[in-house]
Amino acid sequence: VSGLAMWEPHYVQAKVRNSHGWSLYTNTVVETPKAIPSAPTSVSIDIISGDCLEVSFSPPALPHDPLTITSYIVDWDSEDNFINAMGGLASCASSGFGRCILSTMNGPPPFKFEFCDLDALKTYYVRVAARNSVPVQDIYSSGSPPDNTNWSSSLSAITSDQVPDAPQHVTSYALARHALQIIFDPPVRNGGQPLTDYEISWDEKEHFPAGNSMIVPVSSIGEFFSGGPLLYNFIPVSPTLVPGNLYFIRLRAINSVGTGPGTLSYAVAASSSPDAPDIGVLTTLTKYDSPITEATVTWADPSATYGDGGDPINSYLVEWWSGEKQPEIQVIQILYSSILSDTTFTLSFSPTPQLKKETAVMPWDAPADLVRRELINIGWDEFADELLLRDVKVTRSSLTNGYAWSVTFGNNPDSTVNDGDQVQLVARASANGDSGSPVMTVYTIQDGQRELGKDEIQILQVTGTGIVSGYYRLKFEGSEYTTYISAHATASEIQNALEQLTTVGVVSVTQDDGVDQSEAGTDVNLIHHYYVTFKSNPGNVQGLTADSDKIMSTNGDANVIIYDGDNSLNTLSIKDTIALPGEEPTEYFTSGDLDSPIRSYTISGLTTGREYYVSVSAKNTKHGFGKRMLPSPISIVPPIQVPNSPQNVTLTVNSGFGDSLLVNFDPPNSDGGSVIIRYRVEIDPTTSFDEPIVEDFECPTNNKRTVWKVETQGAGGKIDGGSFTLRLEVNGYTYTTSEIPYDAVALAWNETGIEQELPQTFVVTNGSPSISTSPSMNIETILFKGDRLRFSGQTASFKYYEVADVTGSDATLTESFVGSDGVQSSVKRYYGGRGDPSSSRIHCQFNENLCSSNVLSSSGSLQNKLEDLTNGIHSGVLVDRDGPSASNGFIWRITFLDDAPHSGSDFKLDVSSNSLTTAQNIGSTAVTTTLITDGETYSSCSGTLITPTFGGLVKGLQYNARVSAVNSLGYSLPTYASNAQAPMVVPGAPTGVTLDVVSATELKVLFGSPSDNGGDTITSYLIEWSIDSSFANYDSDSLNYLAGGAPFFKTIGELVTGTNYFVRVRAKNSQGYGISQMSTPSFINPHQKPSAPINVRLGVTSETMLTVGWETPISNGGDIITKYRVEWDTAAGFSSGSLPPNKGYIDVEASTHRSYTIELLSQNVVYFTRVYAINNAGTGTPQISSPISSAPGKQVPGTPHSLTATPGTASGTIDVAWQRPRVPHHVIPCSGTLDIPIDCPTPYGGSVSTSNGGDAITEYEVEYNERPDFGGSDGGRKLVTVTSCTVTGLTKGRTYYIRVLARNTIGSGRYCEKSGSDVCDGNVVSVIATL
Repeated sequence: VSGLAMWEPHYVQAKVRNSHGWSLYTNTVVETPKAIPSAPTSVSIDIISGDCLEVSFSPPALPHDPLTITSYIVDWDSEDNFINAMGGLASCASSGFGRCILSTMNGPPPFKFEFCDLDALKTYYVRVAARNSVPVQDIYSSGSPPDNTNWSSSLSAITSDQVPDAPQHVTSYALARHALQIIFDPPVRNGGQPLTDYEISWDEKEHFPAGNSMIVPVSSIGEFFSGGPLLYNFIPVSPTLVPGNLYFIRLRAINSVGTGPGTLSYAVAASSSPDAPDIGVLTTLTKYDSPITEATVTWADPSATYGDGGDPINSYLVEWWSGEKQPEIQVIQILYSSILSDTTFTLSFSPTPQLKKETAVMPWDAPADLVRRELINIGWDEFADELLLRDVKVTRSSLTNGYAWSVTFGNNPDSTVNDGDQVQLVARASANGDSGSPVMTVYTIQDGQRELGKDEIQILQVTGTGIVSGYYRLKFEGSEYTTYISAHATASEIQNALEQLTTVGVVSVTQDDGVDQSEAGTDVNLIHHYYVTFKSNPGNVQGLTADSDKIMSTNGDANVIIYDGDNSLNTLSIKDTIALPGEEPTEYFTSGDLDSPIRSYTISGLTTGREYYVSVSAKNTKHGFGKRMLPSPISIVPPIQVPNSPQNVTLTVNSGFGDSLLVNFDPPNSDGGSVIIRYRVEIDPTTSFDEPIVEDFECPTNNKRTVWKVETQGAGGKIDGGSFTLRLEVNGYTYTTSEIPYDAVALAWNETGIEQELPQTFVVTNGSPSISTSPSMNIETILFKGDRLRFSGQTASFKYYEVADVTGSDATLTESFVGSDGVQSSVKRYYGGRGDPSSSRIHCQFNENLCSSNVLSSSGSLQNKLEDLTNGIHSGVLVDRDGPSASNGFIWRITFLDDAPHSGSDFKLDVSSNSLTTAQNIGSTAVTTTLITDGETYSSCSGTLITPTFGGLVKGLQYNARVSAVNSLGYSLPTYASNAQAPMVVPGAPTGVTLDVVSATELKVLFGSPSDNGGDTITSYLIEWSIDSSFANYDSDSLNYLAGGAPFFKTIGELVTGTNYFVRVRAKNSQGYGISQMSTPSFINPHQKPSAPINVRLGVTSETMLTVGWETPISNGGDIITKYRVEWDTAAGFSSGSLPPNKGYIDVEASTHRSYTIELLSQNVVYFTRVYAINNAGTGTPQISSPISSAPGKQVPGTPHSLTATPGTASGTIDVAWQRPRVPHHVIPCSGTLDIPIDCPTPYGGSVSTSNGGDAITEYEVEYNERPDFGGSDGGRKLVTVTSCTVTGLTKGRTYYIRVLARNTIGSGRYCEKSGSDVCDGNVVSVIATL
């Protein structure tokens, strides 16, 4: 079948025919007409070099599907008939000619094939043919052409060296503000000659009109690996790259033939992080109505050209932090499953990779002081002392099944020792047979932060053996990677690469390839060692990450290692490396990203009086934050101000006190940032406060601390050792310290050792304990036995030499000196000091192995000894020390930081025991305590205060007041009281209060103004009356009308006649009623004159005397009868003209008299008498006596009295005694009352009272009888002249009744048969005669 289309599929069916017709078609088959391929198309030849050519071609036109081509044949030959190429020696690798069958062609056409090993400057012919599944057909086996292959036209070229090809895959990256990093592949062909240089052109325009270019030798360009991409850090100088401008980079290779074609990169801008902002100014207010807690920082854009780093600034960051520090706190914990007894533990500390020290073995329940002691002793050595831990404080707390020790590092504000983030302690427990399974752990609960923080330092090491080359990259905290960094980069190149990252601000990189790796804590095949210090990334930051895929060594072991800054320990509990963690400053805060237009920021929440540091940095998108700007000034202190003035100041009366006032005020609305410590109150009668009375009121914030002095002294000798104890009394409890060394240092901080440079020049000899002075001088009052010395020339630099004796100018040590002979340039005396468990002077509490009694009494500070008394001292003490004195004594001054107890039971310190010793036991010692400052705890210092506290103001005088608040800076402006006020009290008692009767139901009180009005006007008086002197119930009335002035009076009515009324008067002013004044008399009754006395009797007493007796009136008129008036006269009308004593009257006291005897009357003259009763109302009506008159004359005697009878001394006798009569015969006492009679007067010229009737008693008659009526037969009488007698001859044992009478010449008086002391009014007298 002809005429078919070549290479197109055709479908074929067949059928046959016979005589019967056509058969059915066969199954369809597909067949494609084929032929050998036509000649390849687009064949060309390129001269590669003097020995290489390259042919390019595309598939033949037929077949249409190039996939049917199975191979291509390339012939090359210096003969145009290809005779050599068709020979049997031709191959792909033959020299000068060849035939190469290419079975696989990668990639899209045109296809290229390079053939080399040609001769330079020679013409070569090239042709190309294709092959497919159709075999060629021979034409002339040995002729030309040998077969029907469709060859391309023959092309020719003359071989010669060429310029290089263009570099490949040129890419640029921002390396720095004026630099790019260019990464590219070298040209595929170098044109037959080695490349010598590259030409780098740069321009902002793609066609490079500016002509900027530079030639870079091939040797200056690194490669990632052999045959790999090349890298060049492009930093043109003239002109430099303008940051932020996009630059095209064109790269051309150069060989000896010339410069090849160029390759362009995409346009890239050089850029970096911004410069620091400019013109930073930090300010704060100097005065404000409230505490100043803000500061404002302002800034300008970075001033340098291209200060934005080539990328627009998109934000600013303000950072601030304080200069305080925060101590680190680690907790050591031991836990057990059952109680422990023999378990011990140690602690180790490794601050560097080369240093690890361990404590002595401590018991499992070691007290806090013992743990502190052993931690401080860590590293001590006489020859190579390592003071690793000094500023540590330890406390211990109990757990349910163990203990926890809290160790605080760097707590001393005056020291930087042990400040910051510390390497963690390591605890190691030994059960020593205990079954409690002790487990010890150490953990940190608060990382230390030193003042201003600390930059983190990480270590970067490039390692390997052989020749190391290539590049690596770094990234930080999630950033992109840096540009590539050479394996042998300088420190500045690494720094620059890191500072391009968005998460890195400013770093400092230093290189130390000669580092001692044992000191660094590393052990590698070190090539380079770098320290990377993070200057603007605060705190403990993440470790850098390294991409080291493209770093290599000839031995295949190259690597980049990063050591993060931390305090990690290795398996031996030794610090891993010298890399250090960062520490964020205390109170570190940031503003967060501030929008780029912002140029100021106000920082709030600062603490007044505290120093703060501030920085500002700018940020762009590509590289993050740049360098910090520290403003001017770099730090600021929100100032403490004097307080605002106190508020609401008023003066009021101090009720009840006339010499002081109450000042009322509220605290100021701002304390100025410092607590108020006192208020100043001024009182003055003038508004200008010319001479004010000033009083300070201290606040609880300024409590006075108690200060004691303790002093040791030697009398007649020098103290050389020993100890003493102190007794502390507080709040009623007593506590005693442990033994205190005679030379105890003052503070816990001093326990590691304090030194005194001795001014004398000392001479020592190696191997001898003797020391002397040069020139010779007496040192007995300067150097003392027991002193511990260090000499500049001693071999063991940290050994203490103890003085054994001092005599004159020489001294002896307790051991021979070892070291340099001769004069010592320096000799120092030490107190305290570290050591081993037996020699350390660090404070401890008793432990038989680590702190014996001897060790306890020679170690520790006075501060720690007192602070051990935790039940009495809670806030601690501060101690300073002077000494030694000439007797080696010391003075300690102790300030108690606890408030003095409110109860007044202040801290009392005295000596409990004294065990001090003296050299050679000469002399004596004394320990004394002296109170220097008596502490005082103040109560509220605002509100209402009495001023002056102890008085002194003038009552009634108007005073002005002003109040100032005081803080640590000074005084506020005063606030003046809104009112003046005079000290006032209630008035004094009214004066001249008298009480008088107005009527039987009315009284009148009369009074004057008080002598003291209490400092205020009297406004009224209150009159109170009561029948009870206590005024439990009373009535009252006021007198308000005072215009008439004193004296004032008030009539009290509707009273009960005769009832005593107590009356008092009070004055009233604005402060109320004053004290009352009782009237004079203190009470009175409403009354009238009394009625006449009753039973007025008249009796003749003697020839010159009459006696009048009476009884009280029926009515006393409502008042007590005060007197009775007895009146007599010779006339019945009491109107005679007789002269005294024949006429007259007398007033006698009613309380003592119911009778009166009128004397000196004339015998036989008739006298009339009458009696009046008198009360406070006056004299009542008289009562005439009965009889109405009598004439004086002698009378019989009165009745004897005081009769007694007792058995006599002899059988049948009785003894009788009596007194002469006291009351006359008429039984009216001469004066007094019948109950209490008063002896009668004696007559003029006489000596015996006239109770005898005016005539002498001549005898007494004593009558006795067996019957009380004296009618019995057994009786008798006996006459005697005396007032006693013995009656005899009586019946023994019989009762006899006795009576007696007196007899004078006038006659016999009446018997008295009764006892009675004054009159015969007692019991009947009887007695039994003696047996």
